Amino acid sequence: MKKTICLITAALIVFSATVKTQNHLTKINGSEPKPESMAFLPGSERVKPFFLGFHDTFAHYLWIRTVLYFGAQHQTDRDYAWLIQKLDIITRLHPHFFPAYEFAGLLVPEVCNNPDAARVIMERGMIHLSQERWQIPFYLGMLYFRYYDDPDRAAEYFTIATQVPGAPSEKLGTLAASFYQRSGRKETGVALLYFLYETADSPEVKRHIEERLVTLLEE
Repeated sequence: MKKTICLITAALIVFSATVKTQNHLTKINGSEPKPESMAFLPGSERVKPFFLGFHDTFAHYLWIRTVLYFGAQHQTDRDYAWLIQKLDIITRLHPHFFPAYEFAGLLVPEVCNNPDAARVIMERGMIHLSQERWQIPFYLGMLYFRYYDDPDRAAEYFTIATQVPGAPSEKLGTLAASFYQRSGRKETGVALLYFLYETADSPEVKRHIEERLVTLLEE
């Protein structure tokens, strides 16, 4: 018990010192809008042990700073030079934190003009969240389609997304089938639609899939 109290106290001291340092730097900077100091940002996940088990808490703190940073940059020069590093360290400290992956998948390719960085972070999400969040493989599929001109890989990720509980499987399946067709794998697309038709419960969904199946077979 005494050891636990000591650990919690130490973590609070580290966290408070970080916030205090950041506030001090903000005061030094004055009231004029200047680029945000990144003194509080860890360089890598190797600092994880120093948070004494409170790395999730620090990841949430970084996330709040990231949202504020994005909003400030959006209203000024729209230079998001630190966005990738922030999202990278957040997802390293807290690999199950979905909002950071959503930012990475949807914003980083465009606002940072860096689809490679987005892909690396999203592949981390595939390891930790692909069984819970269908958006992770879906965003990766869109990345491969839009930035790598790879409809075949995109279709594979859309197919993975259809298998996540709660996913809009019929829409994702239709999308995947069309991409398989585009990449010359029409038979794979047809097989996917057959599978979705067989496993769907809703008559409306079955009807929608059947229509897509007929269209695909006729093309």
